[in-house]
Amino acid sequence: MRKTLRLVLAAVTGAAVFSSGAAITVASPANAFAGVIGTITVADTFVPPTGSDKMPFKFTLTSPTYTGVKAPKVVAVFYKEGEATSGAGTAATVTAIPDLGAGASPLASVEVNGSIPITSSDKPTTSGKWTLKVTVTPDATGAVKDDEKSHEFTVAKATRITNMNVDPSTVALKSGKEIDVYVAFKLERGAAAGEEKVTDVRLESKDDDDYYSLNTGLESDDSYHGSTSMDYDTNAGSWQLKATVTRGSKTYAFVDGFTVTKGSSKAKSKITLVASPTKVKKGKSTKLYGKVYRGYTSWGAWKKKILKLYFKKKGTSTWKFVGYVGANNSGKYSKTVKPKYDGYWRLGATGSSMTNKAWSPSKFVDVK
Repeated sequence: MRKTLRLVLAAVTGAAVFSSGAAITVASPANAFAGVIGTITVADTFVPPTGSDKMPFKFTLTSPTYTGVKAPKVVAVFYKEGEATSGAGTAATVTAIPDLGAGASPLASVEVNGSIPITSSDKPTTSGKWTLKVTVTPDATGAVKDDEKSHEFTVAKATRITNMNVDPSTVALKSGKEIDVYVAFKLERGAAAGEEKVTDVRLESKDDDDYYSLNTGLESDDSYHGSTSMDYDTNAGSWQLKATVTRGSKTYAFVDGFTVTKGSSKAKSKITLVASPTKVKKGKSTKLYGKVYRGYTSWGAWKKKILKLYFKKKGTSTWKFVGYVGANNSGKYSKTVKPKYDGYWRLGATGSSMTNKAWSPSKFVDVK
């Protein structure tokens, strides 16, 4: 009777049946209810332009083997191009499958996610590939494998933006005027056209939220040329050109710094003065000459400016108006005078709505 029962159990379960005294033991086959690893996919398989990043991977595990309520363990390692896959490999990150809740039934399938680390110092593949090896075991010991699968994939070169340029590199704002700013760069693709897109180009302040948006279109050779105009309301300080590129699920920002300055709302002015000779006999002449300038960040001639000439007698504190002196188109002026007394000479330029006033240094002329 016992012999017949053992034969029936073996036929029904497909298991080997052993007798130990009066007890009957049923041993399951090694692959009974074994989890099956589906197709492995790896995304964002390219070198990052800077720093470190992750290449996400996923697969579906069908019929995962639970030990009681304990979920199976998934381990993933990877091998870079040229590394022997017979070695231990480098550990990848895998999100653990959750254990079953009390009274819950085992899942028919579960999606497993993980990631492979990659840095900007890694090299893109040439003739070989990287390999990801995934192993599933029914318990934490890893003594028995449910399934193991390898997946090969190529790694493309990094996306880069080169030759970033802002012209002028120092934007000097002027009241009442708009300053044209020109931008250029080159997109160095790491993949086929269409896989990388310039999604945003802007000039932005590094000190606050002020920014100018530019167009995102590239030339046929993947070069970029854009421009905008900055007005006097723009905040001065440290700025940067920022170009944003998307590739796969990644977004990269490339930057190049420049400066925005803001001077007075009016141009500055200055007057030079030379007296020659500085010692004269009474009744003789001396020549007063020089140049009048105006400008914001650099000096230029203040053309046709009418200057006022003043004299202060030695030992007094009062400047007396003598007359007008006109500058030519080069800003140069000259005036010949016959001093009667020892004293000081100087010229003044009255201010305007666009330019601040200025005084020349005073020059002493000794009358013998």
